[in-house]
Amino acid sequence: MVASTGPLEGIRVADLTRGIAGPHATKLLADYGADVVKVEPPGGDPSRSWGPFKDDRPTLETSAPFLWLNTSKRGITANLEHPGGVEVARRLIAASDVVVEDYAPGELARLGLDLDALRREHPALVVCSMTPFGQTGPYATMVATDLILQAMGGAMHQTGHIEREPLRLGGNFGEWHAGLAGALAVLLAVYRAEETGGGDRIDLSIYETQVGGKDRRQIRMLGYAYAQIVAKRDAGAFAICSRVRPCQDGFINLLGNGPRLPIVLRMIGREDLAARPEVSGPDSELPQALIEEIEAAYLGWTMQHTMREALAIAQSHHILGGTVATIEDVLADPTFRERGLWEVIDHPTMGPVEYPGRPFIMSDSPRPPARRAPLLGEHTVEVLTGLGYEAAEIGQMRTAGAI
Repeated sequence: MVASTGPLEGIRVADLTRGIAGPHATKLLADYGADVVKVEPPGGDPSRSWGPFKDDRPTLETSAPFLWLNTSKRGITANLEHPGGVEVARRLIAASDVVVEDYAPGELARLGLDLDALRREHPALVVCSMTPFGQTGPYATMVATDLILQAMGGAMHQTGHIEREPLRLGGNFGEWHAGLAGALAVLLAVYRAEETGGGDRIDLSIYETQVGGKDRRQIRMLGYAYAQIVAKRDAGAFAICSRVRPCQDGFINLLGNGPRLPIVLRMIGREDLAARPEVSGPDSELPQALIEEIEAAYLGWTMQHTMREALAIAQSHHILGGTVATIEDVLADPTFRERGLWEVIDHPTMGPVEYPGRPFIMSDSPRPPARRAPLLGEHTVEVLTGLGYEAAEIGQMRTAGAI
């Protein structure tokens, strides 16, 4: 057990996930104090081969995505194609409160690791399976990329011009989102298990996390479910005094249309335009000549300011917005710096590096400092010894390729 002072101290998690969605869920649990043991095949999680890498030199220990997705975890290797590796996983799960896995439906059972049987033996166990389409249903056995999950889940319904193909949101958005949903589901199930003594079987479909997103998708699904209304893609991306506009040093995205338009016009010093009666009506009824005059004035204002200047002025007028930030901009962002977002984590191969820190702060139960991601197999002997294996037995298992 790893010493911790976080709110999730005492929760033991067996992590049988790879890639993004599952490791993101278990990272959130680990960073807030849970004792998460990541089980990797002897060759490592596939994400260890994803760049960027330190000095652009790929190694198993310098993948930026892997290092961030697996902070605060302990790591072991176990070959689940070998009976000895399966037995290691079985013992680890039996000693845990939670298991999170992302294997295809039926795959672990085929390998000899029957999670339903383990739940019967350990009724308080919480099992969370994270797969593209869930454990049952017509799509359950199908594989999917993030592109497919975003498209089927509706995230791409509004992206791109109506006369062109939809555009995928960058950065594996669907998988990151599913990781958040998985961590929340696990915490709710653990809370109930602590209250009732009964565990749970969470069947998390990444596709369904996208369909149930809190934006236009839910509204449009309800419209179809109750009124058979089929929503269409928007005709264009223009909105007056809104969306992305250039500044002196980049781009700003403000939400200045609709009832906010008079406020924006006064903000940019155009009281004359704000006084026009048409401005207080629907945007759709604005004369084209007035739209062009407003847009010219708005563009002139944005081009007089840097991104941060424009955002600060907008915020002082209670206008929602943000900058279009580069990675360099994010790292230097004064708000993030002031709030202590970044954490320096030392690593034997990477050295000290700044990582994005806590997503939220709990005043009465602060999160412990994040620990570095484990080296491949770093805690195998420690964890297996805790599970009852003798040193000689561990050596034999390593020789046989079980770990």
